[in-house]
Amino acid sequence: MQLTSEQEATIAYSALSEPGDALAYLIFQQNGPAAIEQFKSGKAKTIWPEQIHEMAPEYVASLPLLFERFSLRVPKTHVPTLVERAIRWNAQPVFPDQLPRLWNQFADLEMHRPYLLWVAGSTRVFESDANAIVGTRNPTLRGINNARKLVKQLGVGVISGGATGIDYAAHRAALDYGLPTAAFMAGGIDRAYPTENWPLFHEIVRGGGALVSETVPFTAPSRFRFLNRNRLIAAAANSTFVIEAGYRSGSRNTANHARACGREVFALAGGWSDKASQGCNAMIKEGLAKSWHLDRHREVEESTTQKRVLDALREGAGDYPSIARESGLSIEEVRRELFRLKLDA
Repeated sequence: MQLTSEQEATIAYSALSEPGDALAYLIFQQNGPAAIEQFKSGKAKTIWPEQIHEMAPEYVASLPLLFERFSLRVPKTHVPTLVERAIRWNAQPVFPDQLPRLWNQFADLEMHRPYLLWVAGSTRVFESDANAIVGTRNPTLRGINNARKLVKQLGVGVISGGATGIDYAAHRAALDYGLPTAAFMAGGIDRAYPTENWPLFHEIVRGGGALVSETVPFTAPSRFRFLNRNRLIAAAANSTFVIEAGYRSGSRNTANHARACGREVFALAGGWSDKASQGCNAMIKEGLAKSWHLDRHREVEESTTQKRVLDALREGAGDYPSIARESGLSIEEVRRELFRLKLDA
């Protein structure tokens, strides 16, 4: 593979940085690929503090840690070895100018944008509309079925994180319905995780989809990299859909990134006593996500009264009197709202 000197320098700089590191990105934004030579030559100790003090003085105190991390990683960073490792895994580095549509979406990440991506497979999923579908690693059978229904209903590319559970169901459904899909990894492309999903990963690549990572080969998929990876899933997608999630979950993290990028977030509600739906219900209640009803094939904008009725239903109320008692509405109001919602008690 022939790379320009600037591309090699970009790979080297990305190997020294951590995903989403705003300070490292500010330096790269100011100096471009030349930043790597500035560091190796020692000029960075003079140039970078002056630049950061002028651009973002709040980051000046973090410079010593960045210099230390870079110093520790430079001796271990050899670009030809990284590229050779990627090729062995059927992957290659992809730079911003090669995927302009995707990088236009990544622009919403501002100082947390990736420098490049390592991609195994086809990038066609990023050439048209695609949605992120995420959720718990321990779904119910209903959650798995809902993931499949949603993928079919939306009918566009699927972006997710390649995890077990809802991620797996979403990728699997995309393959079954002939839709492009991309799985974003938290570690290097050669460290795709979880290992039990390797058959799925191979099928994604063979089926015209992609495995994607922003970290160089050999990078371990550690916990904080999973959280940082979620910002790419959110930014690459038109909208994010959450199907079953705990109250504290990676799915909420992805939803927060999506909202920060100006994307719409939708969640499938469930019963309030259903642990698998607690995160989705909370996101809807807090306004982080809008409610999506599979049976109506559209986003649901609920009135305050309708929300009270639906909350009562999720609490287990099953007839007009019990819904009225739980919601604080009259029985006539309950009848009217259930009719508008096309539900029956």
